[in-house]
Amino acid sequence: MGRLTGTKHGDSATALMKFYHDEADKLEAAGSYFMAAVALGAALETALLTFILVEWGEGQVEELEIPDKVLLDELIDAAKCFELLKVTKFQESEDATACSVEDVIREIQQMRNNLHPGRALRTSFDPMAVGQKQYLRLRKIYCAVLDNLERNL
Repeated sequence: MGRLTGTKHGDSATALMKFYHDEADKLEAAGSYFMAAVALGAALETALLTFILVEWGEGQVEELEIPDKVLLDELIDAAKCFELLKVTKFQESEDATACSVEDVIREIQQMRNNLHPGRALRTSFDPMAVGQKQYLRLRKIYCAVLDNLERNL
C-alpha cells in the first residue's frame, strides 16, 4: 500500500478532480445523467482527498500521509470530524427546509456506487432511469460541498 502526500500528490489530485468535473459536464451535455453522476462522485471524492492532502497537511511538523486505498466513507467521516461540511446548508427549493451538506452528501456516493453491477442488480437499480432533474439535484449538492471546502481554505 502506498502513501499519498500533499507534496507528492497535491497537484496531480487537483488535476484529477478537474478532469472528473469536466467529464461530468460533457456527460451532462450529452444527456448521460447516470454517468455524469458517477463522474461527480469521483470528483467529489477527489476534492475531499485533495483538500485533506493539501490543506490539513499544511503547517504540521510531519507531512500528512494518507493510505492510497482510502475509501470515500473514510474521507466523508474525516471531513465531518473536522466540521468541514457543517457550515454549508443545502436547500433543495425555497420552501424546503435547509439541511447540512453532510446529511445529503451520501446521495452522490450512493449514486456512484451503483456503477458496480452486483449492487445495481441487487437493488434493482436502473441507470437509464436517472434523469436530468435527479442529476441536477446531485450537482447542487456537489457544488455546495465545493463551496464549503473553498471557504475552509
